[in-house]
Amino acid sequence: MAHPADYYNKTKGIVFSIYNKSGIIPAYNMLENYRNKLPLPSWYGLKAELDFYTKNKDKYILDPTFDYGIKCDFTGNIEGVNNCRIDITTNLDYKNLKDYEPIQRKDKRNYKIVVMDKDSGEIADIFDLNFPFSESGEGRIFEIALFMPSDYDKDGNSRYNFYQKIITIDSSSPESEFNLKTISDDWYIPDFHTFSSEIPDDIEFDYDLEIVNHAISSAKTLDKSTESNIVACGQRYYEITDPRDGDGEWVTKLYWKHPVVSDYLDDIIYTDISNEI
Repeated sequence: MAHPADYYNKTKGIVFSIYNKSGIIPAYNMLENYRNKLPLPSWYGLKAELDFYTKNKDKYILDPTFDYGIKCDFTGNIEGVNNCRIDITTNLDYKNLKDYEPIQRKDKRNYKIVVMDKDSGEIADIFDLNFPFSESGEGRIFEIALFMPSDYDKDGNSRYNFYQKIITIDSSSPESEFNLKTISDDWYIPDFHTFSSEIPDDIEFDYDLEIVNHAISSAKTLDKSTESNIVACGQRYYEITDPRDGDGEWVTKLYWKHPVVSDYLDDIIYTDISNEI
């Protein structure tokens, strides 16, 4: 019996051959013939690949590939990167940088993940996997947004002058290897402590989800305005080490980490980074 991956690649070859020979409609008709022959997630994955190819073939100069251990569905020129390896998915939560790292170390090729909307067949997101390796070679260099609180006037009223420090950090030595990239003060983005205090005390609100959504939407805004690839958002946080007397230490708490890189960063970095840079 054929291995599922081999059967998938064979099916992909048939569908894409028909597209290149006969056009879009026959290709999608052939794809439909395999709806009950492939596992449903695999079928949707192949549909996502065909959607991406038919709508972006010329724009990105795409060539289909078969994934024989290189986690790549196409090569092409995308977002300024020539001969880039492109992996297609409909759910980025199932992707992890550690699965690509051995290939990146060996081949030194650029990778991007394209997230396709399963329903519309359009590109929902493009995620850049090309995080530099640290100088030691043991970690990756990531960009993180640290949310800074507002100042207060003499009467204790907030000035609402929130800002964010965008830093680069070495995942292998996060407590000591970090640098300030830029500061963003262009947007009204409250820090996590302020934001959480403004969440209504209502059982209909999922507190943790609200925090995560705030981080994700803020990261997307900051990505564009600072030309960054922000994969985590955090803030200084007082961690109590002795509940009896309230003794503790200031640390950096990451309230959100991108699922693709979540294994590389702990939730707590035992340095008050925002106070160090």
